[in-house]
Amino acid sequence: MEAFLKLCFCFLTVLLFNVDFIEGKKPVVTCYVAAWAVNRGKWNISEADTKHCTHIIYAYMGMNENTSEIMNVDPLIDLEEEGKGKAQLKQLTELKKANPDLKILASVGGWLQGSVKFSEMARTSSKSTTFINSLIKFIRQWELDGIDICWQFPGQRGGKPEDRKNFVNLLKDIKKTFVPEGWLLTVHIIAHRDKIRLGYDVKSISDAVDYINLAAVEYNGPWMRNTGIMAPLNSTDGNNVIASLDYVLQRGANSSKILLGLPTYGHAYITDDKIEIEKKYIGLPSDHAFPSPWTQEPGIIAYNEICFNLKNDKNWKEGFDKNSSTPFAYVDKIFVSFDNKRSLIEKAKLVISRRLGGMMLWSLDMDDFQGVCHNESYPMLSAVTDFLISEEEKIEKTLLGTEPSESEDKQEHITIAPESANEGGNQIKKVQTVNIITIELDLFISKLYHCLEFLQKQITRNKS
Repeated sequence: MEAFLKLCFCFLTVLLFNVDFIEGKKPVVTCYVAAWAVNRGKWNISEADTKHCTHIIYAYMGMNENTSEIMNVDPLIDLEEEGKGKAQLKQLTELKKANPDLKILASVGGWLQGSVKFSEMARTSSKSTTFINSLIKFIRQWELDGIDICWQFPGQRGGKPEDRKNFVNLLKDIKKTFVPEGWLLTVHIIAHRDKIRLGYDVKSISDAVDYINLAAVEYNGPWMRNTGIMAPLNSTDGNNVIASLDYVLQRGANSSKILLGLPTYGHAYITDDKIEIEKKYIGLPSDHAFPSPWTQEPGIIAYNEICFNLKNDKNWKEGFDKNSSTPFAYVDKIFVSFDNKRSLIEKAKLVISRRLGGMMLWSLDMDDFQGVCHNESYPMLSAVTDFLISEEEKIEKTLLGTEPSESEDKQEHITIAPESANEGGNQIKKVQTVNIITIELDLFISKLYHCLEFLQKQITRNKS
């Protein structure tokens, strides 16, 4: 019945060309913030980009393995007691008050939290109930809009085969308690097919949550002891953004709930020999990860550091790998695979072509938040968000009839020859009438389709 009413509504709307109900909104843009980034000395949550981000997720909170309750991983980062601590949770609350439309969530999990305690909690009814109750208390305490679950990874890293099913049940139970409060539930999933196959019932997860933050990253890294592309758009081995996204869609995920995860960082290698780029740069032996002075994480280098080096050190050189549609940088024995504005926009095109809910960025603190390189803060975030907004505006214009569609363009180029001199005038008029009716019908159907698609997007966004 609901679908029928939607169809009737769109039919009448398009028929009357009265689409005033459409309210232009920004696409969903979820921005992760790494809690530990504050220790680098320059990043501050109060400077987060609230112009482009529709959602901000603070990562990570932990889980107490004894009580199964949510907990602070580092209280000196999250809290403030007796004048000590960074008080980032309080800063998030203040950020929300200053930007009421911004949705703020906390993510529970991450690599360092492991899988075992999540596995134990999810399979034990009493522990999962305790966990959910602690989430409710935490959300209310810090006036959040929801929770993101980042279990790395169900059924792996010491987990059990039944984790796959138990994770879905846990998410359903959490969502059941969140719905009356209007809170959001999202999950963070690394877009690697082997991990997804073993640990995630994609369709059931998609049905249970508001959004899937699909992190299309980490396909190659220093742990492989050979240089590689960190997040290739495409590749010959199938380990790439396009293949991973399509794999998730094929397994039943609702496309409107997928937020495609894009990186603002790269992987940095120290190669065994000096790099001769004209000979080879992929698959070079590398026994060590480059120790980034900014991120303080071996092998992980932020975009703000990469662009600073390229701008200020003439020894650094930049190239573009056409096969993967991603850039790389190098100097002496250091090789970096990363993303820039150009490569992120290429990936963002998948949001449009696959009709996804939006995008996710990991992370704000690794973008050029001070505007050192491009005379604007958050250039990566701005570029990809502006692209998505412009694409949606094109769809709106087509729907409103203010921008010619392909069908309308065709109408302008109709040329018809009469079958005979005697009935040429009448014949032209008849054939033109048939063609115009056909074209208008095609245009009408196209507008009706876009109307339904747009209405569904608006309903999904309003729920968020």
